[in-house]
Amino acid sequence: MPDNTTIPTIDVSGCSIEPATVGIGQTATVTIKFTTPVKELTPAKIIHFPVINVSAIHPTDGYSDTWQFTIPGQTDNSLKIDQSAIKVNLRDMVDQSNNHGESSEALTGLTYTMDLLRPTISSATVNGNKLELTWSETLKLPDDKNPLTKTPFTVFVDGKEQGIADGVVVDPTKNTVTLTLNTPVLQQQVVKVNYTDPKASDDKTGVIQDLAGNDADTALEKSVTNNTPDIKAPVLITSPKPTVNGNTLVLHYSDEDSVRLHEDTPTGSGGFTVSSDTKKESIPVNSVTVNAADKTVTLTLSRPADYLETVTVSYTAPGDHMVRDAADHGAANFTSQSVDNITKDTTPPTLITGDGHGPTATGDQLTLSYEDQSHLNGIDLRDGAGFTVATKDPTAITVSKAVVNPADKTVTLTLSRTVADTETLTVSYTKPTGNDAAVVQDVATNPAANFTDKPVTVEKDTSPPSLITEGVYAPTVNGKQLVLTYTDANLLDGQHIAPASAFAVDSSANDAITVSKVTVTGRTVTLELDREVAGGEVLGLSYNQPATDDRIQDTGSHDAPGFANQAVTNKITDTTPPVFESATVNGSTLTLSYTDAGYLNAERPAPASAFGVSSNDPADVHVSKVSIMDRTVTLTLDREVASGEVVKLTYTAPADTDPLAIQDASSNHAISLASTDVKNFTPAPHPNVPGTDSDGAPVSQEDQAVGPTGAVTGDGNGDGIADSLQAAVGSISVTTTNAETSSDSSTSLTLVADSQDGDVSANSKASITSLEQKATPPDLPQALETPIELTSFQATLETTGSSESFSLFVDPTTQSNGYWMQDSTGTWVNLTSEPYGGKMVAEGERLRLDFSITDGGQFDADGKADGVITAPGAAGHMPLSIVGQAPDLAQDGFWF
Repeated sequence: MPDNTTIPTIDVSGCSIEPATVGIGQTATVTIKFTTPVKELTPAKIIHFPVINVSAIHPTDGYSDTWQFTIPGQTDNSLKIDQSAIKVNLRDMVDQSNNHGESSEALTGLTYTMDLLRPTISSATVNGNKLELTWSETLKLPDDKNPLTKTPFTVFVDGKEQGIADGVVVDPTKNTVTLTLNTPVLQQQVVKVNYTDPKASDDKTGVIQDLAGNDADTALEKSVTNNTPDIKAPVLITSPKPTVNGNTLVLHYSDEDSVRLHEDTPTGSGGFTVSSDTKKESIPVNSVTVNAADKTVTLTLSRPADYLETVTVSYTAPGDHMVRDAADHGAANFTSQSVDNITKDTTPPTLITGDGHGPTATGDQLTLSYEDQSHLNGIDLRDGAGFTVATKDPTAITVSKAVVNPADKTVTLTLSRTVADTETLTVSYTKPTGNDAAVVQDVATNPAANFTDKPVTVEKDTSPPSLITEGVYAPTVNGKQLVLTYTDANLLDGQHIAPASAFAVDSSANDAITVSKVTVTGRTVTLELDREVAGGEVLGLSYNQPATDDRIQDTGSHDAPGFANQAVTNKITDTTPPVFESATVNGSTLTLSYTDAGYLNAERPAPASAFGVSSNDPADVHVSKVSIMDRTVTLTLDREVASGEVVKLTYTAPADTDPLAIQDASSNHAISLASTDVKNFTPAPHPNVPGTDSDGAPVSQEDQAVGPTGAVTGDGNGDGIADSLQAAVGSISVTTTNAETSSDSSTSLTLVADSQDGDVSANSKASITSLEQKATPPDLPQALETPIELTSFQATLETTGSSESFSLFVDPTTQSNGYWMQDSTGTWVNLTSEPYGGKMVAEGERLRLDFSITDGGQFDADGKADGVITAPGAAGHMPLSIVGQAPDLAQDGFWF
């Protein structure tokens, strides 16, 4: 057999490298295939590369046709190798026949790229809510199982962090990463972006990488080019209105696209005209300035606006220098825009000395009248308060007391003796001095001027005593003592005293208060109450003038007039916080009821973030709005709660120092609520069948209405016409509660508007627009039982301000003996009783409650004569001893 003289060469088809491109610190495995087994492949025979771990794959006596080696990982950027060919020196290698290869640089067909550069952000742009980052290298598409998230990114708009939506998009063809912002960026806002590599070492997933697997460098405060266009013009803000203070009138503009107005300064009046409705004249505009960043336009007027002067402003854009935004979109014209006048009152009260309104004296009372733009300050003037009275009579007169009536703008002096009809008097005033001196002044604390020897007109007393209702002498209560102070030329009659029964005290606490004793001293009436008044309790006092001679009167037998629901200042400090009572939900409205001696503070509600709402439904539910009325906190939810959904509520009370919290008028904070059950009043779902009567009641419920004996199902008032076909007839299904068993069941009720004995009047134009069941308020009288809670409805009338008759059909098993509503004083009354023109009628197996409500009257909850009646009332049961009797006197909130 002849000798083998075939020289060894490289089998390119059998050579491989994995990976062909490596990143920082990564290694590559190279496989070399020879046409015949060779020996002694060493690192020195592999051209240009530092290699390690050279080994034969199929060794036989040291010979192998396949060899592998490793190219170690590198971190030095200076060693970057780009598309380099891998070669082998075959001259120093022999096969089993001792044949040497010919080439000293035999090609393997393999190339090797070493990428030791990390990708960086080369540019960034934003347009609206899309922020696009362009990178310096081609990016690797993220793994579907471990996608790129928003976590490594932070976006700042005008220095404030902006939220990023989920779903970061990588586009390897453009080398871009796109973020979606929660709120679109406006034109000219300054935007910066951070990208933070989460680990020091290179990761496999969840980060920005190039094709070699190198993590992107951390980039902080990278400037973003804002390409957001401006397409809308600035709009004048009218709520709140423009303001005027002295000679400065400020208008605020909003712009949905731009954050600045144009800095161009208008010339002259800038197209603005200002008018005084009070003085029926124009007020010239001297100059106009623009604050571009604040988006305000300030007018300097030729004269200051007076205190309480009514001012309007109009604008017609001039040919140039118009009000516009930075993108040159001009603001619209407007006419006669009302302006809030915040000009302070700097004019002091002036004593009136002529026109029959000068100082007058009657009995031992001397009254001075002042002229002022506002009211007088009802402070305690103390003793004589700087007033002196001179008389030509030998018996001197001193001033023992001075009382201010703020609304009447009068100061009444009590003299040391009664003045004779023929006596000649003068009065003088010198402001008291000292840090604690109280002087005659208006509510803006402008002090009245001194005066000397002003003539006084002496008159006979023909006026009745007048109750002081403002200032330090307004009605007050402290414990069991309620004190009324009157102004009068004479003293009150201490012999003919009004009886205790002439007074009625209403309380926000719903605990009855009876007047047990009345005493009269000087010009004060003191009522002894039968219990202590609690701190924070809100009282209303009424006085019905008796028919007998025993009444509030002065010593000249002039009777003081009666009054109703007079506010009383409670001097008892309230230290008891509101107490949570219950919570209910209906659709997207969640209501919390509290008990408290007074009312909750509606001006400082807790923030929505203080409440947590959970449900057995997987869909999240959050609180979007909080509002307060009386002792009720109403939460508006961001979605409807379904019928049967189990809802729980938590409330985390803010710190005691936080002004925003559930609190009463005395700032006592309610405590936090742990997970609390919420009673669900959301109606059961019904098929989406289009209705034909638009009365707000679901057709599915109206078609199941139970009517009087003989009526078909769906005819709740038994008039032979389906309820679903009548806009003035509505029927709904409601939940009833058995007080003895505490069990719930369902029943139907029917409401008829423009009713004549339960039927709709001929040619009626009335329409029921809503009818629903609501939870009872926490201040419901204890004696009133309401098995079907509240029945709240709204109806439209044909004639604004008219009186409308209604009929409510209910199940007799509810034992309802009236339809109860609160009047304007908060008293619960029975509208079906005879005094209110109502009645109750048994119709077959149904009970009909007839009552009337006047549009805009005391039982119309919106209080406006607008053609719409809104009425939340209760078909309930009250003991017969206090139902349907003519009202002689309101006691404990019920009519006897």
